[in-house]
Amino acid sequence: MKIAIAGSGAMGSRFGYMLQQSGNDVTLLDLWPEHIAAINDKGLSVETNGKQQFVQIPAAFPKDVHDHYDLILLFTKAMQLEDMLQKISHLLDKETAILCLSNGIGNLETIQKFAPKSPLLVGTTLWTSELVGPGSVILNGSGYIEFQSIENVSHETLTAINDTLAEAQLNPRESDNVLLSIWKKACLNSVLNSFCTLLDCKVMDLNKSEYVATLKDKVVLEFQDVAKAKGIPLTEKLALTTINAALAPDQAGDHYPSMHQDIASGRRTEIDYLNGAIAVMGRELGIPTPANELITELIHAREEVTLK
Repeated sequence: MKIAIAGSGAMGSRFGYMLQQSGNDVTLLDLWPEHIAAINDKGLSVETNGKQQFVQIPAAFPKDVHDHYDLILLFTKAMQLEDMLQKISHLLDKETAILCLSNGIGNLETIQKFAPKSPLLVGTTLWTSELVGPGSVILNGSGYIEFQSIENVSHETLTAINDTLAEAQLNPRESDNVLLSIWKKACLNSVLNSFCTLLDCKVMDLNKSEYVATLKDKVVLEFQDVAKAKGIPLTEKLALTTINAALAPDQAGDHYPSMHQDIASGRRTEIDYLNGAIAVMGRELGIPTPANELITELIHAREEVTLK
């Protein structure tokens, strides 16, 4: 397939690399000049199991690309999604499928506003990646994709996309309730990403503190209450099962999650689409969400202190 990755940071670069390695024609689209220049100059630096290689994958600004693509993968940050959709609007048509795997709540509605005729699929992924500098990523562990076709997707298109992801060993799984998957992943990130950023630690280090377990339960219970009011069947048990599996000693990653990477690189985080989204919806619904509100405020405080 001819594939464009819109938002080629840590995860976008990983997916672009894996899809290219399985024989697809991949272009990395991004808005970071140094990142694009580094990839086009030396190739994408990919480190796996301590071994580094440089992989030639074309990278470009969206405005400089005018090809037709079979598939566009959206991996931009949630707060940058609308801007990216505007910048790739000339690439969107009823023949080009969109698959959004970006973190956060509310992405589906944003995409539908800008691409009402495009074949649309949304989902989540538990693959991980670390962007360590312009044109350089470290790939950690394994994962999978959970996704669902939303609208305008033919059986042939769905099959082709699933087969392409499978051939790239990205382990796709079709979901019959992708909104539940998105909320479950958002809850996971509202613990792992937010806690690691506030505590300045790697995922595996969260197991060292008994306070993490208590605070984790508070975040999850608030997610459950808001989800129930929104008609999303996310239960405390389901959320904790997902989070505890990610924190298991044999699974907890020796890496910093994406929100921590953003702060370390001088970028704003997507906290408003994770804990912050629950806080906003809680206020609208009259549901108390003190833990998520406090975490959101603390992350924003760290952004102001760190990024100014």
